[in-house]
Amino acid sequence: MSGNTEAGRRDPEIVVLFCRQSVARTVELADSYRHLPGLRVRLVALPCSSNVEVRQIVKILESGADAVQIVACPESACRFLVGSNKAERRVEYVRRLLEEIDFGPERVGILRGTNLSAEQLLEEARDRAALIRDLGPNPMGEQGRGDNPERSPQAA
Repeated sequence: MSGNTEAGRRDPEIVVLFCRQSVARTVELADSYRHLPGLRVRLVALPCSSNVEVRQIVKILESGADAVQIVACPESACRFLVGSNKAERRVEYVRRLLEEIDFGPERVGILRGTNLSAEQLLEEARDRAALIRDLGPNPMGEQGRGDNPERSPQAA
């Protein structure tokens, strides 16, 4: 599967890192790779959004993802009390870095949610893709980019 759309344009790849506390208890989501119309999505479950480090976000972008969407639990529902706040500060830091190098701060975002369904996570990926589509492919990941869905987004 080439991941190409018309006129040789590539479908954006969005990595969604989500806190287990943000999804409904009935949702059973294993780490997975999905190819949707016009979009490639990698879902990665985390025990807490505070586990997301700046270097991980940057490494995901360097490895070829066009954007990273963090889904954290609401502040009042964080079982580690400040996990989602830490994640938010880290996302804002990466967004400032991306803005400084003119790669588009829109490539990284955070959402707080609770009882989200699998479809809602995929919808967040679609929304992030819409925000970055006009930016084109991620310039950090242009070299060495492959269409290997098994590539680990958490390698750091």
